[in-house]
Amino acid sequence: MGEPTATTRIAGVIGSPVRHSLSPAIHNAAFAACGLDWAYAAFEVAPDDAARALDGMRALGLGGLSVTTPHKDAVAGLVDDLTDVAAALGAVNCVVPLGDGRLRGTNTDGEGFVASLRRAGTEPAGRRFCVLGAGGAARAV
Repeated sequence: MGEPTATTRIAGVIGSPVRHSLSPAIHNAAFAACGLDWAYAAFEVAPDDAARALDGMRALGLGGLSVTTPHKDAVAGLVDDLTDVAAALGAVNCVVPLGDGRLRGTNTDGEGFVASLRRAGTEPAGRRFCVLGAGGAARAV
């Protein structure tokens, strides 16, 4: 993909800090490899500004947001709809538009953790793990 245009779909990650995030490089490479006219950016959103960020998502018609620290818990209470997993965890790491101005939050942290264990050759079923941390990602695991 070349430079973004008026028809380029935009997605991104919100958090604070997000300067270090590899998500833009990973997503933009995937979009280009798939020939999609999409762009992915990191949006620095202050700790108390999650609601304003979601308003911006709606206003700008963003195609989706990844959510990271410190916003996972707050966003769970701000979206219009939650998947069962996100509701059980009280934390959201992905927000998608429903097409009617409403936003749905989900959480893929646990699923991603299990998939990474399996890719590394470890079957997690029936095993015990020690998780360090107590944030949204730790609760998902």
